[in-house]
Amino acid sequence: MSIVTLFSASGCRSEEIVRMLTDKDSGPLKDYVLVDESEILEATWQTHGIPVKKLIRSIYGKPSVFNAFTHEKECHAAYVRAAIAASLERDGILYEGFSAHLIPDTISHVLRVCLVADIGYRQSQMAQKEGSSEKEAAAAIQKHDNGLNELTQYLFQKKPWDASIYDILIPTDKVSATEAVEIVARNVRKDVLKTTDRSARAVGDFILASRVNVALTEKGHDVLVSSINGDVTITIDKYTMRLKKLEEDLRKIVSPMDGVRSVDTVTGPNFNNEIYHRYDFEFPAKVLVVDDEKDFALTLNKRLQMRDVGSAAVFSGEEALSLVDEDIPDVMVLDLKMPGVDGMEVLRQVKKKHPRMEVIILTGQGTEKDRQLAKELGVYAYFEKPVDIEKLTESLKEAYKKINEKVNE
Repeated sequence: MSIVTLFSASGCRSEEIVRMLTDKDSGPLKDYVLVDESEILEATWQTHGIPVKKLIRSIYGKPSVFNAFTHEKECHAAYVRAAIAASLERDGILYEGFSAHLIPDTISHVLRVCLVADIGYRQSQMAQKEGSSEKEAAAAIQKHDNGLNELTQYLFQKKPWDASIYDILIPTDKVSATEAVEIVARNVRKDVLKTTDRSARAVGDFILASRVNVALTEKGHDVLVSSINGDVTITIDKYTMRLKKLEEDLRKIVSPMDGVRSVDTVTGPNFNNEIYHRYDFEFPAKVLVVDDEKDFALTLNKRLQMRDVGSAAVFSGEEALSLVDEDIPDVMVLDLKMPGVDGMEVLRQVKKKHPRMEVIILTGQGTEKDRQLAKELGVYAYFEKPVDIEKLTESLKEAYKKINEKVNE
């Protein structure tokens, strides 16, 4: 039996079509096991302890400004990929959801189906289903489509409905549900979708590659992994001056793993485009520098990154509060005197909303009264400009250690 993956734009009658496909009396896929997106994410949570909501934000959202250091998006994708790989140990599965895009096209007995429709039809269907106005339906569709676009751009650099990433596109505004089911049934019976020895081996390769990917991710590495009959290839697609050392470290992690016969490392086509950052679990990877002096903030940001501290910079209190609402830093390095929302107000708001976040004041115009008020509001440390960078870095590491101690209590 083959594997079917069903992807659907919202408002394309996917529930009706899935129900007809798997109907126990007459469905052409009645002997298939239905696995939906929520089950894959739930399995990921059970195995790796990442809450489902966080997985959804990571996979279907824009990468964090700290992602170059945390590799959170890549890490969560690796966990979900491993959950899907584990489920592929049997045939006869109907996957409903976009995370099945993580199944590689080297597994040939997979039929990839996408349900699409014109936006007007989708809005009408959504409004009817949810009992909402078409304006509300349009907003919901736009939000869903944006999330799907984040995923497919990340995986393929293509839009969610690009025909090249599917075997079949079914326009549900132009064909009935019965016709859509017949199209799937007709294609799933084709000889090209029968499980062969080669495609079965490709499943095993995918399972091994996904395990290797998780092992490397959990050691802080961001690389691409593939496998053929136990021969693992690791692609390093970001530049590092210590390439030989990195290759040795990767081999040491992967070589002892069950099922690995050999390990090869290669550089990818984007090797010279980005800098390779291994996530060091002892160093803070989410530090936000907030200072209205843009040159100072960018210079400090760069100096911290050179010391393996993952940091980003914003240039106003308003920007800082907006970012914190979407992506909570571990530590904030905060100037006091800024136009608009000043540093003291930022400190007050972030400690109220996110008490575990640590804040370090770094100011050139503070007073003793400011120092006392900052202390009352829960500041971790207070420095005056110019600051010794090593002293600041050490304070950041201590603040990060304190946060981890709180989490593990």
